[in-house]
Amino acid sequence: MNNGLTKDTKTIGSVKKAIEIIEELAKSEDGLGVTEISNNLNYGVSATYHLLNTLKQCNIVEQDKKTKKYRIGFALFRICGMAKRHNALASFAQPYLDELREMVGETTNLVVLDGNEVVYIAQSESTKLLKLFTQLGAKVPFYCTGGGKAILAYQPKKVQDMVLSNTNFIKYTTNTLSDMEQLKKEFDIIRKQGYAIDNEEREDGVTCIAAPVFDCYGEAVASVSVSGPTYRLKEKDFSAIIRNVKEVAKKLSMHLGYVEK
Repeated sequence: MNNGLTKDTKTIGSVKKAIEIIEELAKSEDGLGVTEISNNLNYGVSATYHLLNTLKQCNIVEQDKKTKKYRIGFALFRICGMAKRHNALASFAQPYLDELREMVGETTNLVVLDGNEVVYIAQSESTKLLKLFTQLGAKVPFYCTGGGKAILAYQPKKVQDMVLSNTNFIKYTTNTLSDMEQLKKEFDIIRKQGYAIDNEEREDGVTCIAAPVFDCYGEAVASVSVSGPTYRLKEKDFSAIIRNVKEVAKKLSMHLGYVEK
């Protein structure tokens, strides 16, 4: 029994088939029935039906009540839209991240909030031998990152409460803020000063300074940050780095259509 895994590549056959069904539906303007899909892809009717039913439950595909035909569902459009927005945002941000890296000499990042985590979607690496690097697409808890705190501090209270209540706080270092009330107080400070700091809260010896990025609706959609070894950042003009981060975040926000009130 191989649980659907092929011996050579250890891939899951049902996932591959589901993707091929989605691709087949994407080609059709009017939708396709179970038999049509199974014939086109040379799959069994029963297996095709079960895969479609699973995709339907996830809103990846939807079924016309009258014709019983399947077509691409809303959830897939939403996912594609999110990916497109993130890609566009990353493209817009890259020159600003490069500019900020030149200013401070350290790695710069762009992150977005995804539930109670942040996702790294763009980066400009420091040219120094010892530098911070995070894989694009990597997710980390929001509460122990400057970028995550900078975004959530500017979210509506309902959003903050929802994210906080659904977070399993882990104490990564002695500096990690792992209490809801502590974080709420931190959010107040962040909004007053316009930036957030990760003071070795995720990893000892690493500091991050971040500022929110706003879109044309005035919503905090991302954050720009500088990350580096604590000793090196503290050796520099720390207040100047903060000004640089806020300045670049503001410029990117204006590029996205934000108008400061």
